[in-house]
Amino acid sequence: MKLVMTLLLAALAVLAPDARAGSRRPLIFGADLSSLPRVEAAGGTFHDGDSTADAITLLKRAGCTSVRLRLWHTPEGGDCALAPTLAMARRAHGAGMTVLLDLHYSDTWADPAHQTTPAAWQGLALAPLCDSVRAYTRDVLAAFVAQGTPPAWVQIGNEIDGGLLWDVGRRHGAIESRTNLALLLRAGATGAREASPRTQIVVHFANGGTRDAAEEFFTQLDERQVPFDVMGLSYYAWWHGTPAQLAATLNGLAARFGRDVAVVETAHPWTTSWFDDTHNAVGKLPAGARPATPEGQAEFAREVRAIVARVPGGRGLGLWWWEPAWLATPGAQSPWENCALFDEKGRMLPAARVLGGR
Repeated sequence: MKLVMTLLLAALAVLAPDARAGSRRPLIFGADLSSLPRVEAAGGTFHDGDSTADAITLLKRAGCTSVRLRLWHTPEGGDCALAPTLAMARRAHGAGMTVLLDLHYSDTWADPAHQTTPAAWQGLALAPLCDSVRAYTRDVLAAFVAQGTPPAWVQIGNEIDGGLLWDVGRRHGAIESRTNLALLLRAGATGAREASPRTQIVVHFANGGTRDAAEEFFTQLDERQVPFDVMGLSYYAWWHGTPAQLAATLNGLAARFGRDVAVVETAHPWTTSWFDDTHNAVGKLPAGARPATPEGQAEFAREVRAIVARVPGGRGLGLWWWEPAWLATPGAQSPWENCALFDEKGRMLPAARVLGGR
């Protein structure tokens, strides 16, 4: 009998982390608010139909618990530079929200088609580039810690399917390229943990609808001992396939690697109309997608939230809506206003409360 009880307790100890995660940890609804300072400076305002308040306050009321912030190394014009990003982190923490810090390791946008090395690091060979990544990441995280806003998570790169810091860290078929990418990611993770040991490391793969490609990518990182905690995905229906494909990717990753998974970028249009002269990134949707209406956006939000919540073992961490407050204003044009969680007049749309479980 004693032996049976010992074996039972051991089995429960193994199962306990997943059981706790599945039953007690609330699903995160996050918002990438990196463009909010620009919108506010241009006169953008927000309301929920009853009261006017800043977007952070309104999203918090709707159930939002986390803010994602992108950081560029030395951006032209100052958008997404360190000082305003630190200020946004203070606002998020002041509202009781956690922070997901998204390090692009570039002076501008980084994504599957663009991973331009910062001007300050151009021409560096692999070893000094790794040193720069480690020191930069450490110093950035130290600045967040020093002001009392340590990020709960930090992304070591943004949508790095093809690598980062091109051409040194470009990922392609060659074994050497995979090793270079792994060394750069290890340098970033080391720097983050030196400054903020409790901050979890996120690696971000863009195509959330391709299970095989995602599993191959993360397998290559594990084979090269890249330390990370969360597998992050982007999911946009017009690029990444059906919700069923997203579910297959999330479930497959969680089962194979035993790590938390998250949708760190997602969105869906509530209209196909334009409210400024800037070309919108999203127009026509694929056949079978939810319609571009407030109701269609809310149904999309409900479906993606449910997919993340149903990841086996409670491994679905949460989802972050990309730029829900990037409105078109006279002084701040937007390519994304039709995918925001506020309409053209700054009124909160139903999808925001759906995402918050309200």
